Amino acid sequence: MPDVLVTGALSTLGLAISRKFHDHGFHVYGTARDGLRSFPYGKLLELDFEKDDLSSLDSIGSLDVLVNNAGVFTSGLQADLDDDLFLKVIDINVTGLFRVTKKVLPLLIASSGAIVNISSINSIHPGFGGTAHYDGSKGFVSSYTASLAAETGLRVNAVAPGLIAAERLIGSALEAEFCSRAIRKSMVDPDDVAELVWFLSVAKGIYGETIVLDNGYLKG
Repeated sequence: MPDVLVTGALSTLGLAISRKFHDHGFHVYGTARDGLRSFPYGKLLELDFEKDDLSSLDSIGSLDVLVNNAGVFTSGLQADLDDDLFLKVIDINVTGLFRVTKKVLPLLIASSGAIVNISSINSIHPGFGGTAHYDGSKGFVSSYTASLAAETGLRVNAVAPGLIAAERLIGSALEAEFCSRAIRKSMVDPDDVAELVWFLSVAKGIYGETIVLDNGYLKG
């Protein structure tokens, strides 16, 4: 049975990705800050990016796919942005991704595995206002993806979703703004993103790419 590690597995997108791999017969390792919560698709491991505690990953004996999904979003105008909010985004979106990848890279090299990173359309457009620090963190994800593929020879790719449908966003001004511009007038279905993540994990010949999945927002 192949093995996949999905960080941020309890988020809306993390659950959709974990379910997709579970349905394809993978043994799923998921990560969360609270490793004791219910996780229906495999084994949940506790990680604390801010404390650099990745010791739970030592229990993984083999790995075929890494999905770097863990991320955090904060907003604030650059002139007023609190350092703590900035560092929280960098600690998880940038440093956390780097540390997890470095930790399990030997396993992926041994299996000739794949890495799929979750970027954002904010990495290639100005975002929604007050998000320069977040957008920059996702720009790192896309650049890191391309360079890591070249460095390792592994199939390292990224997905850049638009606004992912989540219960907390239903009826929000952000949903209205996104849907008014998108060609498909809805937020992005997390199952659609999970399908693309799955495809990139098994497709041959795709290296270092960031694939946009945004319901046509950037074309609207």
